[in-house]
Amino acid sequence: MEAKKLRYFENINHPVHSEFIKSQNHCVLCDTELEINHVASDDSKTIKEEAFCPQCTLKTRNKIYLLN
Repeated sequence: MEAKKLRYFENINHPVHSEFIKSQNHCVLCDTELEINHVASDDSKTIKEEAFCPQCTLKTRNKIYLLN
């Protein structure tokens, strides 16, 4: 069985959308690709997302998502 190609609902070729995707995945200071970690916690039913730049060690994102 062949894997299906990933489909985006957004127009990723549109300059605004591609700029947004770049801003979410690259450091605003040095343009290095961010390292993004996700840690799931069974006891508190949360997922913690952290994003940081390995080049300049800037932490750009630290979010906790609640699971239903």
